[in-house]
Amino acid sequence: MPRSHIALTVAITVLGLLMASAPPTRAQNVLGVASLRQLTRDADTVVQARITAATAEVEAGGQTYPIVHAQVLATLKGSTAPGAIVFANVGNGAARFVDGTEVLLFLRHIERVAELAATPLQARLRYVAIPNAGETLVLTDGMRALVTNAVRRYAALDAIPDPETRGDALRALSLELMKSGDPILVTSVLRDLAPGGDAAALTVADLPAMVPLIESPRVPIGTRIAAVAELERRGLVFGPARWVRLLRTSRGSDLLAVIRAVGEHPSAGVNDHLVPLLGDRDLAIATATAGALGVPGNVDAVRPLAAAMARQDHTLRFTILRSLARIGTQSARQAIEYVAAHHPDPELRRRAETDAIILARRHGTTLAPTLGQNATDSVATAPSSRPAAP
Repeated sequence: MPRSHIALTVAITVLGLLMASAPPTRAQNVLGVASLRQLTRDADTVVQARITAATAEVEAGGQTYPIVHAQVLATLKGSTAPGAIVFANVGNGAARFVDGTEVLLFLRHIERVAELAATPLQARLRYVAIPNAGETLVLTDGMRALVTNAVRRYAALDAIPDPETRGDALRALSLELMKSGDPILVTSVLRDLAPGGDAAALTVADLPAMVPLIESPRVPIGTRIAAVAELERRGLVFGPARWVRLLRTSRGSDLLAVIRAVGEHPSAGVNDHLVPLLGDRDLAIATATAGALGVPGNVDAVRPLAAAMARQDHTLRFTILRSLARIGTQSARQAIEYVAAHHPDPELRRRAETDAIILARRHGTTLAPTLGQNATDSVATAPSSRPAAP
């Protein structure tokens, strides 16, 4: 997978982690694999409903199927009438429902589902829920109006006959939802903008709308990180300068999130800003920085990483060692060999000995003579690739 695609995945993951740390009423609202746009497009009907029986069953043709009972409150797509509805909830990644919750239901006609079409169940039920990695979109007071309005507008897009006009409308809606700052909507739009997504491509003309989004401290940092990653992937902004700006202007937990993201966006400017953070009094910042500097071939980070090995924190020192092994240059290997030969922590020495031999094998060279018999004994059966971090 190209680095730019990995970077956007990392950015979306960061946004998901930030969402998970939100208050409980928001944390339960997590999108699965598909976006709101994709779910709306693929559904025959989308309804706002309250679950009345989440774990019922129905028998058809000698087989038992899980079903869900709900009360339709409003229809956002299709012609389903308000009132009671029963639907199948089957398949890999079937959603999890809870009695009494108000949810969005994305439903497909059973005859469109290959494993259910032409089965006895088709005569009993009309709809099956679209699986989405087991997740359910619960509608809370704080986000109900935003999300239902977005789904209505996505449904309306499909009625636009001209593809170019439809694409322009989709791009405009995507930008509008990004600017809303709502984590659910932002995450959904980013899934569309990612490679293989459904949203129309962003262009240079969209930059005036996107730049305030990535520069405003009032916008959640996960949104800003993901937006920079996407704009960089599309070649619309000069990424190194944007990442440095995020590093320079972020504080506290926001800074920690940026540091964790910039490891996928190495540059000389990022290096220059990260290196001083190795000495930060906040060990979480220093440790995240050590991990971010561990980019293959990042020779300029070797000396500051080796110097930071003197700090008295077990997790930080092992993170430094992992990063030196990932950098993998001759100078990084020499730094690892020095740790293996001289560091007072025996556990760190053993790990450094293993990493040193693995790097030596990788490059077809021999170990430094300063490594004693202990190194040979400890890695006599070492695998050909570096083992997982402790």
